[in-house]
Amino acid sequence: MSLELNTLKKEAERFIEQLQADFDTGMPRDQKDTTLEELCEKFLRTNDNKLMDGTKKLYCDSFKRLLDYFGPSTSPKIIAQEQAEEFLAQIDYIHPYLVNKAKEPSASLRNRICRNCHALFNKAYDWHYIRTNPFSKIGQIDSGEQPWHYFKPEQFNSIIIKTNDIKTKGLYAVMYGCGLRLGEAINLLDNGIDIDLGNNRINIVNRTGTKDIPSFHIKDKQARSVPIPNWLSKILIEVKEQSEEGCPFLFLTKNRYEIVKKNWHRYRAAGRTSEWKNRNMANNILRDFKVRVRDAGIMATGKVTIHCLRKSWASNLANAGVPANTLMKMGGWSNIETVLKYYLKSSDENEKRAVRILDRLMEVEVGSGFVGEEG
Repeated sequence: MSLELNTLKKEAERFIEQLQADFDTGMPRDQKDTTLEELCEKFLRTNDNKLMDGTKKLYCDSFKRLLDYFGPSTSPKIIAQEQAEEFLAQIDYIHPYLVNKAKEPSASLRNRICRNCHALFNKAYDWHYIRTNPFSKIGQIDSGEQPWHYFKPEQFNSIIIKTNDIKTKGLYAVMYGCGLRLGEAINLLDNGIDIDLGNNRINIVNRTGTKDIPSFHIKDKQARSVPIPNWLSKILIEVKEQSEEGCPFLFLTKNRYEIVKKNWHRYRAAGRTSEWKNRNMANNILRDFKVRVRDAGIMATGKVTIHCLRKSWASNLANAGVPANTLMKMGGWSNIETVLKYYLKSSDENEKRAVRILDRLMEVEVGSGFVGEEG
């Protein structure tokens, strides 16, 4: 018997075994079967209103790889964990554009494809197409996250001192003081609702676009309300006092808003509003931030990005003993594992404080006979 026929025979036997197992576990005999391609299409169709455009594209990329490997007409029932692991092992983790640029393989890409396939087959299980999820026991690979620079409070203050523009100062402050993402901060409206100084809270909610105001979408669609510390309230009051008439965004200049408005009008005219990104609100943010970090005389110990302000906020609260669940809620994370990373990045001063606590716990009077006494 040829190798090809032998392979087909094994697949048929595995399918029959799976079918019998389905019957044995109570799955109905008249259950409608589906192909892998139909499953992928149904998953995307039923989650269309739940996924952001960027996330949807990542799912489509993962599903295309899955279909190219197994074939669109394959039944999800015959894919076992062994085949799932073989599929992940053969993925080229380097983007084609980077092949000739000496880039290392990206474990994060492999992890993302694994997570997306896990979600797909979870739905297949919920819909009674399969009995077990072949990706459920496949773990994530350590992606070796690049170290980032933690900005201590005194370093952040030195950056603020070097920032003369009050709007930019306010932008940095809400990221460091409230843990906002850049896209969340730059989209804050000066309407008394997004920033509620009466109750000292910043409210982050999704926004449907209007004629002159672009839409805004929160990552993972996690709306939240964050308390504002007193030092930040003073900065925000100053920003509001110097706001320009005719600009609805707190941290945008009037000139920048006019540019944003024109770009938004083009998206609306072309029927492309779903492609609008939060980052379209501003440009050169990272370049200007790095200049101020350098002017402040800060020697970076890791990668410097504007997102380090949000990460430093999380580390500050973690070091201060704020519970992980509270930090998760305040920061708008959907994954507790992401939050716990900030508890592992303990500052040197926090470690010294921990040692002092241990010393106080063991303090005894000289001659008490507790320390060093032989029994």
